[in-house]
Amino acid sequence: MKLTVTPKQPLDEKGWYKTAQCVARVLMMVRNVNISYRQQQAIALPGFMPMIGKAFGQHRGTLLAPGLDFAFATTGESYIEKARNNNWLLLNDSVPTPAVINNSEDVQIRMTLEPIKDLKIDLNAARQQNKSKSIQYMYPGNPTTQTGNLTITTIGLKGIFQGIGSPTNGYQSNTFLQFCDKINKIQQQIEKQYTNTTYPQGTPYAGTPFNPANGTVNKYSADVLIPAFITTYTNMSAKNNKLFPKLKQLLPNWNIRYSGLSRLTPFNNLFKAVNINHAYRATYAIGSYSTYSNWMQTEGELGFIIDPTNNNVIPSSMYNIPIVTITEAFAPFIGIDVTLHNNMTCKAEYKTSRNISLSTTSIQINEAYTNDYVIGMAYKINNFKFKRTPKKIKNTSSSNNSSTRQPVNSSTKNTFNNDLNLRLDVAFRKQANITRDIASLTSTASSGNTSLRISFLADYTLSKLLTMSFYFDRQTNTPLLSANAYPTTTTDFGLSLKFSLTR
Repeated sequence: MKLTVTPKQPLDEKGWYKTAQCVARVLMMVRNVNISYRQQQAIALPGFMPMIGKAFGQHRGTLLAPGLDFAFATTGESYIEKARNNNWLLLNDSVPTPAVINNSEDVQIRMTLEPIKDLKIDLNAARQQNKSKSIQYMYPGNPTTQTGNLTITTIGLKGIFQGIGSPTNGYQSNTFLQFCDKINKIQQQIEKQYTNTTYPQGTPYAGTPFNPANGTVNKYSADVLIPAFITTYTNMSAKNNKLFPKLKQLLPNWNIRYSGLSRLTPFNNLFKAVNINHAYRATYAIGSYSTYSNWMQTEGELGFIIDPTNNNVIPSSMYNIPIVTITEAFAPFIGIDVTLHNNMTCKAEYKTSRNISLSTTSIQINEAYTNDYVIGMAYKINNFKFKRTPKKIKNTSSSNNSSTRQPVNSSTKNTFNNDLNLRLDVAFRKQANITRDIASLTSTASSGNTSLRISFLADYTLSKLLTMSFYFDRQTNTPLLSANAYPTTTTDFGLSLKFSLTR
């Protein structure tokens, strides 16, 4: 009888199993999710007259003052009216110290994805907003002014690789021209919102229907420029021409790392490790804003202000936003870190960044571009010894006395390595600042620079306490505008000794 054992085909070699593994990994690629929300609110109410008690700050009377709702921070702006009705406030217009209400919100969302092995994707989204209201409760109508700022992560990418242009074409930018084309469209959209409204009390045309002849929407106001700016330079939508992006308009930034190339056959014979990096971050920020003191509301968020130059009644929102900024960067756009089998490390990366600022006061857009190319190599030689010529010593003793030689004391040997660290970096940077005038559709270069830097560093350990370093650094700068500066070259080199008593 002959018995033959045939091994069963492993599951890893079957096509359906490999497909099922890939599908399952994609379905479970979300490795970590972290969502945090923080809200802080503070109220400062000067002119509060009742005495403060010891238990939760309450004073007993017909009513607890300032009240448990104030003690446990469950109240807001409505508390001022409550304190006024209970005669808790000093209503004296000679002491016009306003009540101040501060409110801040912070939303952070983080997520880690791993769709395939050795590929990790980190997503990050955030939105921070701070508001501060000053309420002069001692005057009729509670005159209120508001200030604040806003920062939200977004995705730009529109025109980031177009470059700055050249002096021959006037530093022309197609993205900037698209932005200017949208200004008139958004102005008309905002004006249509006022079609069925009437002028509020306090204006010369109170109670009459809105008439553009009395003053129309300023095409260079923040109400028009900011929605055009958002839709042109970001992937956020300025729906209904809103000035402040909502939480649902939050867009993530990302960081991608892949370290699986060293496992593949064409690369594992050459490299010990290969890492590929890619990262993108972008934020939209309103640095500081305030409200118009002469703003008069008509319906909802619609209102009017009086132009001080010609006394026209102009449709406008209540917010005065002087500047908004978009900051985005690929850091890096592509970066490769390689470790060879002899422990030599090499890196190469390309980084680019752009900062765009819209000024509604000067009616300009300022763009700052930066491009970086970096190549670096590093190598470490363990226990490197300078070549020495040994001295010849004549042996006068006989061979039979060799047994009388004293053994070498191991404690006299070096207990440290004479390491030699070598590093070479080459960096090329090109940066430029462009000012674009919205009214005249012209662009000019305000500053810029092109630099090339070569640096070399060698560290050698002489002893436990003494390290010797040789450095060489050469940097060449060429200005974009020769009228403002001239080319320069700086070279630094030398030898340094470092003596440390802490080792």
